[in-house]
Amino acid sequence: MQDTDVIMAGERGEAPPSSHSMSREMSKEKNATRILIVDDEPETLDLIADFLVGGGFEVATATTGEEALTLVQKDLYHIAVVDLHLPGMTGSELLRKIKSSRNDVQVIMITGYGTIRDAVECMKLGASDFITKPILPDHLSLTIRRILEEARLKEEAELADYYRNLSRTDELTGLYNFRHLMTVLKNEVSRHLRYNRVLSLGMIDIDDFKIFNDTKGHEEGNVLLGRLAHVFKHNTRNCDILARYGGEEFVILFPETSIEEASVVSARILATVEANLGITVTIGLASLPEHSSDASELIRMADTAMYWGKARGKNQVVLYEPSMDTCR
Repeated sequence: MQDTDVIMAGERGEAPPSSHSMSREMSKEKNATRILIVDDEPETLDLIADFLVGGGFEVATATTGEEALTLVQKDLYHIAVVDLHLPGMTGSELLRKIKSSRNDVQVIMITGYGTIRDAVECMKLGASDFITKPILPDHLSLTIRRILEEARLKEEAELADYYRNLSRTDELTGLYNFRHLMTVLKNEVSRHLRYNRVLSLGMIDIDDFKIFNDTKGHEEGNVLLGRLAHVFKHNTRNCDILARYGGEEFVILFPETSIEEASVVSARILATVEANLGITVTIGLASLPEHSSDASELIRMADTAMYWGKARGKNQVVLYEPSMDTCR
């Protein structure tokens, strides 16, 4: 069939030999796009199938919505070409069921006498496109390739986003890693200074973590780190920035938050950790611009306050004071 042909039921005096069954695979190319065609008109079904097989696609067919749904639930299909008017289960019902069970299947609806209302309804149900009969092969081919290209671009974008997140998050806890923390911290310090805002930073360390690891093993220690990150997430705001600083140390950045306000949140974290995880943590807090206007200094001061607290009983929130620099 040439691309200038029209795919239409009853176009030819004699239908091609029907070598097609309800589920037939017409192309076995490796990684070929799999397309399911659903139409109760045998001539239309065969003509579309022959055209797509000639284009290198792997094709299966069904004449009812029930048969098509069985195939979709059993096998993987990238695209389904579905006639709107089917016996029994209608095409729109099949579309809804396909998108409900296999949302990754892209569905092209076809009809010989559809309306704009039908098209709008199908698009609302998740159809990728709506084509009226007689079907032009060029149109069908372009539609399929456009849908495949859109799916490819979406997959690439999602993959790029995944690797971007991977590069800035700690795999074990899901929090930001040290490198991304430093980038965000410098930006936040600059922003807060520019708009004369206050910023607080908390440095957190698990008390006696070495003893925990020696007693229960490093695997349990890793589980504990993940559970601790969960506590942090559920006791802070969406705008707060959480990061694993390294080892058993964490940092919480409190944008536009005074050190007194940050200490209230930190005290809640302390109580939650002890009550739910059976361990304790010590938190040191420093604030911008009260203590420093430099990102690295802010971390150092919070770290100093945290170690000051660990040396004096642990399981507490400590606010940085310059005198701590000589007492550590």
